[in-house]
Amino acid sequence: MIPVVLASQSPSRRQILRDGGIDPVIIVSEVDERALEDDFTGSVGELTTALSEAKARAVIDRIIGSAPPALEGADTVVVIAGDSLLEFDGRAIGKPGTAERTRDVWSAIAGQWTQLHSGHTVAVLIRTPQSNCAAGLTGADDRCDGSDRAARTASAPFELSALRSKRSATSVLIGSPSPEELEAYIATEEPFHVAGALTIDGFGGAFVDRLDGDHLTVLGLSLPVVRELVTDMGLFWPDLWTLQR
Repeated sequence: MIPVVLASQSPSRRQILRDGGIDPVIIVSEVDERALEDDFTGSVGELTTALSEAKARAVIDRIIGSAPPALEGADTVVVIAGDSLLEFDGRAIGKPGTAERTRDVWSAIAGQWTQLHSGHTVAVLIRTPQSNCAAGLTGADDRCDGSDRAARTASAPFELSALRSKRSATSVLIGSPSPEELEAYIATEEPFHVAGALTIDGFGGAFVDRLDGDHLTVLGLSLPVVRELVTDMGLFWPDLWTLQR
């Protein structure tokens, strides 16, 4: 079994992985997303990939600097990061944060087709034993048997072996809630904390009329995309499963 680190505090991304048989270790990246967004000049889709990669690299640096106890004994670790933005009329719509901003977003997108972009970054970290055995510099008292190599590997720091990113997009037809329904939705505060001011796996699901594409993209993490990235880096997807059905 290969442990997985999710570089996100998103409950929906964690639940997607758990539903797929993976119980991730959570390490929040603490990336300043607003600063990156302000300086970015590419497309909305490209921005989600840039954000997911920034989150992944921040968490990778922390693991390399000091791996958490949950990764003790592992010689390979997979790090998964994601970011999502709703695109409407060529503009990115992130998390509104306030009731006023949520009303502004909904006044624009109600009854309209939008695009939900999710960027995914997957990295593989490995431990490389730093020893005379690994370097071939052995003396009379050096032990190079299997147990010695295993012990040295388990205590070695992690190194980045591979990192890849890919984004996906799903078209979303937004519904048209009544003014009263919208105010009730705003009162839940759910839309404040999600890209595009709604999520399909909560109160907002009733206000989405149609999806064209992968629904997991809308939730923030496409398992088919993540599996493709993991497989492309030479790992066997079922080796990430930790939960029994």
